[in-house]
Amino acid sequence: MACNLRARSVLLVLQVVIIFQACHSCMGLRQVLSAGQSLSHAGSSTLHNTWPESTRSPDDQSEVSTEDSSALLQVFRTPLIHRDHPDSPLSKAAYNTSSYSERLAAAVKRSLARRDYFSRRLMSSTFDGGFESQVIPDEASVQYGTLLTEYTMALSIGTPPQRFFVLIDTGSDLLWLNCKPCNQCISHSFGSPFDPSLSASYRNTSCTDNFCKVLIDHPNVAGVGSCEDSKCRYFTAYGVGLVTSQGNVASETLTVTNIDGWSTSIPNVLFGCGHNQSNNFFFGSDGILGLGRSPISLPSQLRNIYPDIFSYCLVPFSSSTTNTSTFFFGSPQGFKLHRHLVYTPIVNQTFSPHYYVGLTGISVNGTLLKNIPPDTFHINKTTRAGGVLLDSGGAFTFLNTVAYTAVSQELQKLITLPQVNQTIHYIFPLCFDLANASIHEFPTITFHFIDASSNGTVHFVLAPENYISLYLEPFLYCLTILPGAEVGLPVNIIGNLAQANHQMVFDRVNHQIGWASADCSKL
Repeated sequence: MACNLRARSVLLVLQVVIIFQACHSCMGLRQVLSAGQSLSHAGSSTLHNTWPESTRSPDDQSEVSTEDSSALLQVFRTPLIHRDHPDSPLSKAAYNTSSYSERLAAAVKRSLARRDYFSRRLMSSTFDGGFESQVIPDEASVQYGTLLTEYTMALSIGTPPQRFFVLIDTGSDLLWLNCKPCNQCISHSFGSPFDPSLSASYRNTSCTDNFCKVLIDHPNVAGVGSCEDSKCRYFTAYGVGLVTSQGNVASETLTVTNIDGWSTSIPNVLFGCGHNQSNNFFFGSDGILGLGRSPISLPSQLRNIYPDIFSYCLVPFSSSTTNTSTFFFGSPQGFKLHRHLVYTPIVNQTFSPHYYVGLTGISVNGTLLKNIPPDTFHINKTTRAGGVLLDSGGAFTFLNTVAYTAVSQELQKLITLPQVNQTIHYIFPLCFDLANASIHEFPTITFHFIDASSNGTVHFVLAPENYISLYLEPFLYCLTILPGAEVGLPVNIIGNLAQANHQMVFDRVNHQIGWASADCSKL
């Protein structure tokens, strides 16, 4: 069967059928990232793959057992939907914006709120108590039911499957859903809450389960566990505690549909069945899928089924209302661009769940900016200030004062177009009138990172579309790289506008992040 599947994957041009590695008990999936700890849970370890009849050969089997030691996961692709896309439930939420300039203005406000939250959070003494989510509410977002996140994903839970839309969050860990019975559920979510009574595969998790023990005891877990009536419970807070979710920890079958129409079902995935969500911050969504670095996140749970690696390729903001992006699980060898990937190590630090990377310098139009000192992007281990993190949830890029000043001054020297009065468009410090020019005439910006495989550097190239965007039609374009936080501790953030048209690979096995230039609308 393995040979048949490998042959089929070639014919489908790397749209590879998911096959799973050996796993002798289902909770062999749930190994703790810290050495010496493991999670165990009794249950079936058979996974189910279902393909449309039009793409399924007669000798294909729809069931692949993890007891087959020859099984190997390659890659799984599913749509990643921008909040403004018509297929996103967030696009139907109240106070949604529609015009391009309104969308960009809303995105920058969400990004500014995220920037300030990150910097305040690093300064907070409560941060030592564990990781908090980067799905960040503020008072306005709670009041108006808006969200400071950018992407959603569809998934199904239960047997038979019940379909939901969840927010994607690389800064939190637990997968949880709105569940019945609801003391306080999310209003205006995609559909009805998950109903455990309609699922044959739902199981509450006991307090003796290792997953529950980790949820209770592990210092770097966003969800705080407890035991009540012999059932494992979770309570997780977002932002500064204005928004919370709580309920039972349970195991269920998770089903995700591939872009090509076939689906895969993974049994015994542990998740939070949320019976009480405070406020209305999750307006328009059914829950959260945490992709953080702790042992309870979904990638960590599944690390023995397939490589602990996930990836995404984001279409540009300008086309995100007409095209969907792509989210990948699996080995980089299954990616079309795997031979072009370069990697930088994830910077080890214990105070944050985020993905920090080692930025060493910046070039504009091929010239290294020498007025950015080598230590500009270092993390101060005493104060936690500085460092550079990759943020899939925020749109804009933020640089500290030294780096931002150097980049903006170099751009103003090279770009001789008229600048727009900053007092009018105060959100964007640097805007140009392109009435007699094209964005394609702008220089490139290159971020230089530590090379994961040598003592050299690897380069992340920003095309003009990655750092400057139309703001007001027809000719006003503004820089989407902005100054760092004015409150709290400064942190440098590379947002998703800069990452667009790059396949970003989060290789948690080898503690590195990779990328390759791509046309993300074609992956």
